[in-house]
Amino acid sequence: MEAKPDGCVSELKNKLNEMLKGVVVPELSGIHEQCIYKVPPSIREANPQAYIPKIISIGPFHSTHGSTSDNIFHQMEQLKLKYLKGFLNRTNLSLDDLVFKFQEWENRIRSCYAGLFSYNSNDFLKIIIIDACFIIELFLRNFKYINWKENDPILLKPWLLYDITRDLTLLENQIPFFVLEDIYTLVSLNLEFPSFLAITICYFCRYNLQKITSVVCPAPKHFTDLLRTFLLPQSSFHFEPAEIGDEIDSVYSVSQLSEAGLVFEVSESKCLLELNFDDKGVFKMPCFHVHDGT
Repeated sequence: MEAKPDGCVSELKNKLNEMLKGVVVPELSGIHEQCIYKVPPSIREANPQAYIPKIISIGPFHSTHGSTSDNIFHQMEQLKLKYLKGFLNRTNLSLDDLVFKFQEWENRIRSCYAGLFSYNSNDFLKIIIIDACFIIELFLRNFKYINWKENDPILLKPWLLYDITRDLTLLENQIPFFVLEDIYTLVSLNLEFPSFLAITICYFCRYNLQKITSVVCPAPKHFTDLLRTFLLPQSSFHFEPAEIGDEIDSVYSVSQLSEAGLVFEVSESKCLLELNFDDKGVFKMPCFHVHDGT
């Protein structure tokens, strides 16, 4: 093999050194902190619209901040600012204090998002500040619904509240839970209201079929993670370490299992994962309701 001239080797080495500036090894890249990310293509390709907000964007992945187009997203950005103003009036918190705290948290917040996005510090923090304060103010008004139902622009319109709630459950449309909880604590709202986790559970009550009132540690990473917690069995299961076995090519349908003698009964459990099979061949499972929001 013909040797490269010294000048070419030096040029290549310089290019590689330049590329490696600021690069960290994988185990130190903070990937273990990432909890908000784009839904993988293999999952979203069946129904891409299921993972995209319909009415309100939260966080950087679907942000419409700065958009001047006359659509529902732009209208919601204007409404977010009204809620931000309401939150500041409620707490007497200055923008200086708010911005200062978010600057302290910026690196930790960024580390929660998987994938690179091109927002500079100011634009990124503007998105997080407006969206976080909007969410907290909305949850507070919803918690004291009787006081706000006659004059709040969202609570006045059940369809709007429904669509916003649906968008707040999407994985790509999240803000780290610690951000909301820390702001809530910073302004001492827990002196007038219960914990932020409590008012969050209240807001998402229609997803909370098991009527969970608290969440054991660790705290949820975001709202999607909280809804996942709502689905978990409340009883403690102890599983043996999984063994490597033959791959299952297909699963028998309910009709096939019924023909084979398996009896299905509806259990009283509200947990969709609480499945029981007794020694009499009776398989008990909770009732599963399918509707437009399923």
